[in-house]
Amino acid sequence: MEETFKNIVKSNHLSSKSKLKNLLYYYSRRSGAIKSWENRHQQVFKINSTYNTPCSDEVELEHQQKWSAFRTKVDLSTLRLCKNISGHADARIIPEDIFVSDIEPTLMSDDSVHFLSHKSFYNRWFSNGIFPRDIFHRINGQYLDSSLNPVSFDEIKKQISDISYPVVLKPNKDSFGGKDVFFINNADTLTKVCGENRDFVVQEQIRQHEFFKKYNPVGLNTIRVYVYKSVKDDRYHVLNMAFRMGKGGSLDNETSGGIHTMINPGGRLNGYAVDKYGTRYEKHPDTGYNFDEVIPAYEELEKLAIKIAQQVYFSRIIGLDACYDQEGKWRAIEVNTKGHTIRFSQYGGQPFFGEFTDEVIEYCTRNHWGLK
Repeated sequence: MEETFKNIVKSNHLSSKSKLKNLLYYYSRRSGAIKSWENRHQQVFKINSTYNTPCSDEVELEHQQKWSAFRTKVDLSTLRLCKNISGHADARIIPEDIFVSDIEPTLMSDDSVHFLSHKSFYNRWFSNGIFPRDIFHRINGQYLDSSLNPVSFDEIKKQISDISYPVVLKPNKDSFGGKDVFFINNADTLTKVCGENRDFVVQEQIRQHEFFKKYNPVGLNTIRVYVYKSVKDDRYHVLNMAFRMGKGGSLDNETSGGIHTMINPGGRLNGYAVDKYGTRYEKHPDTGYNFDEVIPAYEELEKLAIKIAQQVYFSRIIGLDACYDQEGKWRAIEVNTKGHTIRFSQYGGQPFFGEFTDEVIEYCTRNHWGLK
């Protein structure tokens, strides 16, 4: 029996009923994660067969030992994939299925944290132009103005005819992969799209800085910044960043066809970009720009990410999507509290938790969500 199952069975503060419930719930989540990532890795290896080449025996053994608290037999696919993409083998690379079933849910202590990822409330939460300016909302089918006061559809139609275009309409929750995000240039289109969607926010369309626009002029290219609140001292640390951009007319989300490159500490791009299957691009396939420049105002982005993360309670991992606007100011676009993407850094050869890996393993072993 694996360590986590043993710990649940031996728990002194769980009733027999709770133990059974937690065992079944953990088994279900664990099995689902393992199966899902087995299928995903098979797809990757079918496209890029060399990515399944083993690492050295020493690294693979160290990797097995490091993550053995969660699996008797650790799947080596994530380690091999990340090593063969980046050329760098590191035993601290997190197996994707372990992150999904064990790490992420343990570091999120309360589901209420997801309220802070609801886009209609960003500007109630933070002011001073950090997030895009709201024009109007629709929540559970009800229309609301920019201050979240209920308004009629007739009032919305009048506003639609008066606002300046272009604007962005996006789901105000659960918009994974850029699904149902619309860049709208006229009143007729906006009226039509409003009638076809139930929960959304209409916002100003931020114009991106030329530095990011030159890589891909379509939509909005963003930086994903991950911040970690240490389990040892509750201090906030920027873990890693990735520059996400569209390709072939797509948005920046990799599920929509986008690509991403890791940003090294100090702000320099990692030298190559990858798509969702790990295929490498040494330069942007559309615009030809190399991935070796330093992004502007890197330190300011770090400060903004920490500032926002400090207001996100009940989670120790916060993912911020940010953009650099045409005036040279970092803006926050979205806050991610679940479904985190660890491959942005790991495909770049950098373990997601970096120097904090061991403290995370120790904490998640002792405080596993299955013990609660």
